[in-house]
Parts: sequence; structure tokens; C-alpha cells
Amino acid sequence: MRNVRLPFVIGFLLAFTLTISIQAALAQSKKIRVLIVTGGHGFKHKPFYDVFNSIPSIVYDTLVQPEANALIASAEVSRYDVLLFYDMFDTITPAQQDAYIALLKKGASMIFLHHALVSYQDWPEFIRIVGGQYHTHPVVVKGDTLKANYEHDVTIPVKVEDKKHPVTRGLGDFEIFDEVYGDVEILPGVKPLLSTTHPKSMRYLAWINHYGKSDVTYIQLGHGPSAFSNPNFRKLMGQAIEWSARQSKK
Repeated sequence: MRNVRLPFVIGFLLAFTLTISIQAALAQSKKIRVLIVTGGHGFKHKPFYDVFNSIPSIVYDTLVQPEANALIASAEVSRYDVLLFYDMFDTITPAQQDAYIALLKKGASMIFLHHALVSYQDWPEFIRIVGGQYHTHPVVVKGDTLKANYEHDVTIPVKVEDKKHPVTRGLGDFEIFDEVYGDVEILPGVKPLLSTTHPKSMRYLAWINHYGKSDVTYIQLGHGPSAFSNPNFRKLMGQAIEWSARQSKK
């Protein structure tokens, strides 16, 4: 009798294991696929990637410049739902510039984080894509000379400008120990999400900028481990990725 039941038990266990595997695969396939682009600026890898490891709704790959720009200009970019830039890079070919613009005209999801605002000083379209830029040389904007600057390791009071937006929903005003950027050019058409009164910082710390058919997100926070471990920063990043991914599917 025991031998008769054994094949049934084995078959049941195999079917159960297969069902669990299929469910796991389906769950994985529904996750948001993120490409995290780095290069051109050093950072603490483990604390940074721990931010994304803590977001259950995503899976991610990483790519360092210039390989990332090559991928973005190829058909392989379609594998990703969100492109997240934590690079500070200045080399981009005309074909790669065209690829960025073509993606945004289709509604691609792009998030630019912290020092990505310094990228592509010689590409005039970049500021129109992101909605702002940290200029490495003084520029005159509406009669004022902006000399961008930064300061590490300061306590920043953060005000949530739009508490109803999906990126900032559920966040109250908070403080974060991070880096500030001052005298940054921010285009007037951006939709502010976060601001600060810190005297050495630019006013807005996060915003949405519309370009083509895309709503591009910029978040200035995120210099080092103290920011990466801040629960408000982690919530902000998770919601930014999830909202951005939804925009590309509309």
C-alpha cells in the first residue's frame, strides 16, 4: 500500500513545486525593471544599493558610463521600465543625444538623482530635459550671475511642496543630513515637489519636468550613507520609481 501511494505523493510534490516556481516567476515578471546608471562620481556602493534592495516592487540592473549611453541608444533599452541616473558624465555622442530625446518623445520614464544634475555641460538640451542644471562655470540667468556651489554634511530642513502628488504622498516635512547645491539654474516651468529654506541651498530639492511625452523626475537629495538610510529618502525613491513607471504605460 505504501508503494502505491509513493508515486502519488511524489507527483503531488512535483506539481506543488512547479506551481510555486510559476507563481514566483509571474511575481518577478510583474516587478518594475529599473536600470541604474552610474559613473563619473564616486559613492558608497552598498549603502546606495541598499536603498533599491529595500523597494520590493522593483528589480534592477546597474551599468556604468559610457556603457549605459551605448545601451540607451540601442534596442536593449526596451527591457527597462525606468532609467535612473546617478551618474555625473559629460561625454555623449550626437546619436546618443538623439536616442534620449526619441525615448522621451515616446514617454519614457527617467529619474535624475543628485549629482546627475552636473552632467552634460556642453549639451544645451540637457537642462530642458531635466528642468535644471548645476553649471560648473558661472552663467548669467535673467541678469543674475549664478556660480553653482556645494557643501557636504549639513542638516537640511525639507518641506513637502505637494503633499498630494504620488511621489511625495504620505511624506511630512522632514530633516536630512546630506549635501546642498547652491546657485543652480532651475527652469521656471518645473513642478516643485520638495523645497528647503537652507541658506546655502537652491530652493527646490525635487521637481517634475515635462519633456516630450515624459514627466522627468529630479531629486537633489542622495549624497551619502546618512541620506541613503533616511526613511523619508527611501520612501521618496520608491514612490518616484513606481509613479514614473506608471507614467510610461499611459
